[in-house]
Amino acid sequence: MYAIGIDRGGSYTRISVFDSSFSEIKNHKFITDSLEHFVKQTLKFIQELKAEKIPTVISSKGAMTKKEIRDYITQNLSDKINLKAVISDAEGAHRAAFNEGNGFLIIIGTGSVLIYKKDGKYLIEGGKNPEDGDPGSGKWIGIKYLKAINKKYDTWNDQLIASYTTEVIKKAKEHKNELCLEILNQAYIELSKLISQALLKFDTLKELKIALIGGLSNDEYFRNGLSNYVNENIKNINIKFFIPETSIEKASAILAIKLDENKP
Repeated sequence: MYAIGIDRGGSYTRISVFDSSFSEIKNHKFITDSLEHFVKQTLKFIQELKAEKIPTVISSKGAMTKKEIRDYITQNLSDKINLKAVISDAEGAHRAAFNEGNGFLIIIGTGSVLIYKKDGKYLIEGGKNPEDGDPGSGKWIGIKYLKAINKKYDTWNDQLIASYTTEVIKKAKEHKNELCLEILNQAYIELSKLISQALLKFDTLKELKIALIGGLSNDEYFRNGLSNYVNENIKNINIKFFIPETSIEKASAILAIKLDENKP
C-alpha cells in the first residue's frame, strides 16, 4: 500500500509518496504561499501521478489554532483526493519525533513554537506570530538585526527577513560580533521560556527529551548555544536535545495508513 504525507510548513511545502515499507518514491517541493496556491499545487501533483486514491494526510502550519485553515483544505481537497486528515504542522512534527509518545518539540524556523502532549492532548506554547515574529524565531532574530543596522524591511516577506539569521549566526560564530552574540543570547532566553512555561504543566519531571526541528535547529552553532543555555538555566531536570530522523511528511504518511486501516 502507498501513502502520501504533506508538510505545509512556514517557508516550503513538501509532498512525499511512500511505498509499503515507507521508503520515499516520489517527492515535490514548492514555496508556501496562499491556501489557494497550496490546493492548486497539491492537486496538480497528485493528479499527475494519478494518485487520487492513495491515503493522504496533510500537516499544515496554523491548523492547530485556526479552524478555517483545516476547513478550507478539507473542503477543497476531500472530494478530489483520498484525504484522511488535516493536522497542524506542529502535531506532524511531534509525531515525527515521538510517534504517538510524549516529549517536547520545538520548531525553530521562520516562526517558533513548542508542542507537547499532556493527557493525550497536543498543547502548544508560543507560535502566535506577533508583528515582530515569534520570540526566538528566524523572523524575530532577523528583525532584531535589521533594526540594529538600520536596514528597512517593511516590504519584505517573513522568509526574506528570517534569512538574515544566517548572517547573524556567521558573524557571531566567526567574528564574535557583540551585536549578533547578544541577539542569539536573547533568542536562547526566549526559547528557554517556552520550555519553562510548558514544564509548569507537569508536577515532576527528572528527565526530558526535546526534539528540535526547523531551519535554525539544523545549524550546529545555534543548536549547541540553545542547549548550553537551557541546561545552565533550567535546574533540577536532565534535558537532552535531539534532531528527529523521521520527516513530517513520513510521519503524516504513517498516520494516513493508520487512519485508512481503521476506517469503518
